Amino acid sequence: MRKVVLASIVLLFHIILGNCSQDDAAWGGLPQSLLESALVMHSEANKQFDEEATPWVQQVGLHPRAYLFHNFLTKAERAHMVRLAAPKLKRSTVVGSKGEGVVDDIRTSYGMFIRRLTDPIITRIEKRISLWTHLPIEHQEDIQVLRYAHGQTYGAHYDSGASTDHVGPKWRLATFLMYLSDVEEGGETAFPQNSVWYDPSIPERMGPVSECAKGHVAAKPKAGDAVLFYSFLPNNTMDPAAMHTGCPVVKGVKWAAPVWMHDIPFRPEEISSGKQLNLDRDPDAGMCVDTHLRCGEWATAGECEKNRLYMAGGANSLGACRKSCRTCESCRSSDMECINRNRERGGYWKLNKDELEWLGAGDLWQEDQSPEL
Repeated sequence: MRKVVLASIVLLFHIILGNCSQDDAAWGGLPQSLLESALVMHSEANKQFDEEATPWVQQVGLHPRAYLFHNFLTKAERAHMVRLAAPKLKRSTVVGSKGEGVVDDIRTSYGMFIRRLTDPIITRIEKRISLWTHLPIEHQEDIQVLRYAHGQTYGAHYDSGASTDHVGPKWRLATFLMYLSDVEEGGETAFPQNSVWYDPSIPERMGPVSECAKGHVAAKPKAGDAVLFYSFLPNNTMDPAAMHTGCPVVKGVKWAAPVWMHDIPFRPEEISSGKQLNLDRDPDAGMCVDTHLRCGEWATAGECEKNRLYMAGGANSLGACRKSCRTCESCRSSDMECINRNRERGGYWKLNKDELEWLGAGDLWQEDQSPEL
């Protein structure tokens, strides 16, 4: 039964968005009522920014089926996502053999997840994604936010796999990747496995790309744009051409936000109960605090050495008793160097004021930090 449902959903996707090939500058050829809803939704989000351009969809890939959503996010939405993500960014992981997150050189970015329905702005973005993919929010995973610096990459991989020996999620129908920043050079999303352009003239119109993207269907990162591609074919088999890579950043910095969508609801109990709002409420990585009342007692008893990972933390995690174990520094709220040293010890991204200002989130530093006692 699941295979029948999966095939039906994938076929519906292809019928709906397949129509955008009839008009290179159309919102997917959808019914007028949906078109009006989408444009109103974007206009409401965009009303305070006169410089924003009208959104439109362009089919770029025939194999895989790939679509470029121009101007999908507004400037305010992009800045909001950066504000939520920046304090929580740490070294990205991949799915290990037991389903756990592990650090691997195939993926060298920094990342975090924004829980579904976190606030009205995130909810609005998720609803817009749902409108154009025709899958409910319940089928979406949490939004992941990623930061790639010079040379950082995500090697060629599939986002889904239906085979029994596949490690990781097996029923991700499609991926919706939003770009939160421009990139001076590199950072393309490229499809190196026998991909075919929808229109052979697209590469020339797109302009120069890095070596990684040459000869393949690819999307250049542009702030506000998004790319949608399918992992499955209408016959319910994996599309080999859906293999993709995040090309190395040659110059500049890349911020992106992928959303993976499933054939059935993803952790639906979180949506119905609101539990997702209570997860991952870790203390700020830059602040030197204990998160348990008994930390001092445990530290005196030698638990900082006996149970070091929980108490003091590790290369990619915060300890519950960092202050009592003296593995962090007490910092003044304005001491960015001190705060960043604490963040780096826990495997978190060192906040960069200039970069945050470039992304429209320069006020984050003052808003996010509080005086340390």
